[in-house]
Amino acid sequence: MNEIMANIKNRRSRRTFLDRSIPEGTIEEILEAGRYAPSALNKQPWKFIVISNKDAIKRLSDIVRGVTIKVMPLLPLLKILRPELRDPQIIAAMKKTLSGNADTVFHSAPVLILITAAKNASRYAAKDCALAAQNMMLYASSVKISSCFIGRGDLLAMAKEARKILGLPPRHIIHAAIVFGYAPAGETPPTAPPRRKDNLINWVR
Repeated sequence: MNEIMANIKNRRSRRTFLDRSIPEGTIEEILEAGRYAPSALNKQPWKFIVISNKDAIKRLSDIVRGVTIKVMPLLPLLKILRPELRDPQIIAAMKKTLSGNADTVFHSAPVLILITAAKNASRYAAKDCALAAQNMMLYASSVKISSCFIGRGDLLAMAKEARKILGLPPRHIIHAAIVFGYAPAGETPPTAPPRRKDNLINWVR
C-alpha cells in the first residue's frame, strides 16, 4: 500500500495518553505540517496556540465544562436555531463532558493545539484551518504520536478566562482544537470501522 494512504487509513482518534511530554522539536514539526496546508488564495489565515502546561490544559477543560453546564438548559431553544444539536450523539457527548472528575474534554493529553483565525481573515478561514488540522494529525501519526480533534474546543472562545489564558486576540475564532500524545506501549491500535461506499453521489465521466 502507498505510504501516504497507509498513514491515512491507520490514523485513529485517541482519548487516552501516556503521561509523557512531547519534545518541543516534534511539536514544531507538527506545526510546520499545518503551515504547509493549502489555503484559499494562499492567505494562510491560521494562527496556532500551543498549550503544553498540564495545569493550564486541565483548567481549560474545566472551563469548557462550565460553559457546557450553562448551555445545557438552553438546549430546547438552541435545537431550533442549531439543527446539529438535535443529534442524539452530540447531546450524549455534551453530557459526557459533565460526567465524573476526569478530564473528559482534553483527555489529560500532554499537548493541546488550537488553530484560530481572525473573523475577517478570509471567507474560507474555517476550511483552511481544517486542512491545517488534518495535515498536523497525519504528520503526528507518521511519527507515532496520537491525536484527537476536539469539537467542543471552540467553546473556549466564549469564556474571558480562557481567552486570557490562551492569549487569544480579540475577534479571533477557534476553528480547531487538537490534542496530541503518546499511546500506551504495546497497545494495539483500534481497527478503523468500515467506510461507507454509498456516499458517491455521481461521477461525471
